[in-house]
Amino acid sequence: MFIHIKPESDSPIYIQLIYQIKKGIITKQLVPGEILPSVRSLAGDIGVNMHTVNKAYKQLEYEGIVLNRKNGFEVKKIEDIKIEESKIKELHSKLTELMIDAAIFQLTDQKVKELKESIRTEILEG
Repeated sequence: MFIHIKPESDSPIYIQLIYQIKKGIITKQLVPGEILPSVRSLAGDIGVNMHTVNKAYKQLEYEGIVLNRKNGFEVKKIEDIKIEESKIKELHSKLTELMIDAAIFQLTDQKVKELKESIRTEILEG
């Protein structure tokens, strides 16, 4: 699997897992209907605690990105993933922090747009 954990990161491991799985869905490394590796299998493959993987999977389920099936966690179709009001508020908060940083460092709207496009390309093209 494409997941690479950075233990030295300030970001908790379960958050790294969540975002890497989300990126895998966006880049089509994970396809709708695909069953994610079992908690035990993924934990062993990447060298983390099973509870960490389970926490990430449960958060993805809570966000409506995967379904908990009898045979494991299944990736939903992008068009079936709906955003909740609470997630919109969370994204608003994160974007506000970024825009404050952009303003304090005097980034122009054009530079912010260029950064956004660069990140989008990086995500979609690897």
